[in-house]
Amino acid sequence: MLKLNEQNYFSPEADRAYFSASQVKSFKRCEAAALAQIRGEYTMPMSQALLQGQFVDESLTGDYGAWSMKHYSEITKRDGNLKAEFMLCQEMVSRARRDEVFMEFMEGEHQVILTEELFSVPFKAKLDVLGSDKIVDLKTVRDLSPVYLPGQGRVDFATAWDWPLQMAIYQELYRKNYGEKLPCYLAVITKETPPDIRIIHIEQERLDAELAWLGNEIRRYEGIKDGVIEPVRCEQCAWCRESRILTGSENLSDFEEGGYTNE
Repeated sequence: MLKLNEQNYFSPEADRAYFSASQVKSFKRCEAAALAQIRGEYTMPMSQALLQGQFVDESLTGDYGAWSMKHYSEITKRDGNLKAEFMLCQEMVSRARRDEVFMEFMEGEHQVILTEELFSVPFKAKLDVLGSDKIVDLKTVRDLSPVYLPGQGRVDFATAWDWPLQMAIYQELYRKNYGEKLPCYLAVITKETPPDIRIIHIEQERLDAELAWLGNEIRRYEGIKDGVIEPVRCEQCAWCRESRILTGSENLSDFEEGGYTNE
């Protein structure tokens, strides 16, 4: 099995060898797109939201200097000053650093790589903060309002992005490595002006439920990844739009409200 380090953690080889929380969430959103990414047929474009999240992550738990040099042209204007959206990120970082409790939750080992089998399938994870008594993941979000999901209605922002599932995977990987479960927290900073900050504990009952869900689904995702199960297309994402092949006409009623969703 490929041994992971800082240099190869995000490599295509690592993604083929291991599942991760991000990969599971991708399969959950669209099985066809997730498989296309693993096979190198599709690369999800780097969005501004993702860059903003990385800016904050690297500032508080990573190597901001190296990251900013790598993404210099994306985050700065021609005069060398930060673009407005990344000046906001500076405000977000400053807001977090002013809060004693928030920064206490940033204490510990940063960017810790873990690997182990979950449900007999190799998994990898990179923990933002591993404290002596907790696991913390740093998150940025537009605001703390509920989010509308087709087929589910309004759900809390953490559920909308499958963060409890991510933390359940982190907790179980830690348990498999070290023999104990650590409580899991989200350290959240909003992109509002001024930014809001919260430390959110994910209850163990929720983590257990998310892990049980993973146990029920991982065999299908493994089969898709191995090429023995045909992936389902969501018909809504960028990959499905790009790879769509028409086979005929559709009825107008297919596009009525509730009849054309990404469920």
